[in-house]
Amino acid sequence: MEAPTILHVDIDAFFASVEQVLRPELRGRPVVVGSAHPRRGVVASASYEARPYGLKAGMPIVRARELCPQAVYLAGSFREYERFSREVFDVLEGVSPAVEGLGLDEAYVDLGGCERLYGIWGAGPLGRLPFAEGEGGAHVRREGRAVPPAERVLLPGECRWVGAVALRLKRLVRARTGLNVSVGCASNKLVAKAASDFAKPSGVALIEPGREADFFLALALKDLPGLGPAARERLGRWNVRTVAQARVLPQELLCCAFGARGGPALYRLLRGEGDAQLQPPSRPKSVSRETTFWTSSIDRAFVEAMLCYLSERVGGALRREGLAGRTVRLRLRYEDFTTLEFSRSAGEPTCEDQDIYSLARGLLGAHWIRGRRLRLVGVGAHRLVPADGVQSGLFDDGAFNRRRINRCLDGLRERFGFSVVQRGPCLQLSEGLGADRHGPKLRTPALSR
Repeated sequence: MEAPTILHVDIDAFFASVEQVLRPELRGRPVVVGSAHPRRGVVASASYEARPYGLKAGMPIVRARELCPQAVYLAGSFREYERFSREVFDVLEGVSPAVEGLGLDEAYVDLGGCERLYGIWGAGPLGRLPFAEGEGGAHVRREGRAVPPAERVLLPGECRWVGAVALRLKRLVRARTGLNVSVGCASNKLVAKAASDFAKPSGVALIEPGREADFFLALALKDLPGLGPAARERLGRWNVRTVAQARVLPQELLCCAFGARGGPALYRLLRGEGDAQLQPPSRPKSVSRETTFWTSSIDRAFVEAMLCYLSERVGGALRREGLAGRTVRLRLRYEDFTTLEFSRSAGEPTCEDQDIYSLARGLLGAHWIRGRRLRLVGVGAHRLVPADGVQSGLFDDGAFNRRRINRCLDGLRERFGFSVVQRGPCLQLSEGLGADRHGPKLRTPALSR
């Protein structure tokens, strides 16, 4: 038997867990991150203490407050979440150089070729810890929960070193950040993702190679990664409710119902057949930031101040990624939820805050409708290219000094927080411009669990 070498690492209730680490008095209490406003926004993350009340990501805050009024509701701090995410990824990259991030809170780790490095761990204390044997070749161990004597089994000999690495990785993350992670170990990414969900909270699940199809047979359709509500609803019309029933369907029928690409993909998914190769980091196609006002605004000066703030956020993100945008896009959503987008070419690719703000402000002026209330405003840079490939102009006209200023601002904000230095237009946000009409001015950009 070959050892499964793909790990899927998922931070449990990431945003809420970070808040509990930063504020120890919140430990053991239901915590909801998403919006501190009682009527606006959705749940971005709910702690495990809040989940017995039915709270989950994507739920409207109004409904969450009805179900669990005693929970602590927080707007969250994206900067802190990024910092904790970097700490976790540092731990993962210390275990294996092959890491594929899937966002702030989850990643794949490939242990292929690491057996000579970690193989002896299988004979150590971690490699001989008992697991509980589940259905379909799954072996599960959860932190803080003793395995009943009648269920105690050791991992198969060839797999023990992988289980030891997974347990060691969990403990390293816990020691460095205070966060719990769940780890799924399998021979491909699809099954590893399902295994980490199966191991929650704070557990390790290892699926024996060759038994991926058996493991999926023991899962519900809703627990299969990549099978969304629309696909489940379509299967439900055929009275297909379980994985076993879905596997009976011939591939030709699935192709007719889900298309030439979707049908074969679903056929393989139902049998636990997935990709074992990690994807190299890809360049983003766009960088954007947006915010929703607590109360819809008709104050143009306030909206322009918000545009300046968002443009600085976009510029900073572009410089961190080493990218520049050829096009700047403005996104407006009105009180009636009508959403419009406008774009303008920057001429030469740019990652400078002032250039992005100037273009966004010009678009706002061209499309501003007096008296119509705005609910959301966003700024984005599109058609991205590497910044080091941008040709500088022959006549500098202050561009060199602007780049130096932006590098200085980036350094200060990285060390002391984004609000430590603000440009003139942004000061209107903190001076209480329109406070009577707008309430709290700023919401953290939309977060996803």
